[in-house]
Amino acid sequence: MILRGRVYAAIVVIVLAAVFGAGQDLPGNAKLVFVNAPVEVVNNGYRFRMYEIAVVNRAEFADELFAASPDLPPCGKNSNSSRTWINIYDEKGKRLYGWCAINSMEELSSLKFNIPAGDKQPKRIYMEFVDRRDGKMVKSNQAKVPSPGDLIPLNDQ
Repeated sequence: MILRGRVYAAIVVIVLAAVFGAGQDLPGNAKLVFVNAPVEVVNNGYRFRMYEIAVVNRAEFADELFAASPDLPPCGKNSNSSRTWINIYDEKGKRLYGWCAINSMEELSSLKFNIPAGDKQPKRIYMEFVDRRDGKMVKSNQAKVPSPGDLIPLNDQ
């Protein structure tokens, strides 16, 4: 009877680990690159600069890190926001944008964000990945922001 109880307890632990992604840690770093030079766009009469970035070592980020996590605090009205949130900062540490609903590491191949065209544009940016379940954070390298029209070498990706 005791053995059956221990087997049952072990099964419960294994299932909970699978459901909640236990053991899926953030990698030690994130390598950020620009996919394209910033492009000026107009949306509802407002001018923005649109930036597109990627995480080169995205395969090191387990999909479990981006699983919907309704047991954690919501992101606005999104009660199924992901376990790991991503924030973008300029070289002075000013938060520029963030994502709270990334679903898989593949989405890290193309992340876009806008800054009003009239605002001072950043010279460098970096990302922070915040694993809300484990309370851990990983910061990326600082990437130099290309000027509009710059060509981005393919080997940077």
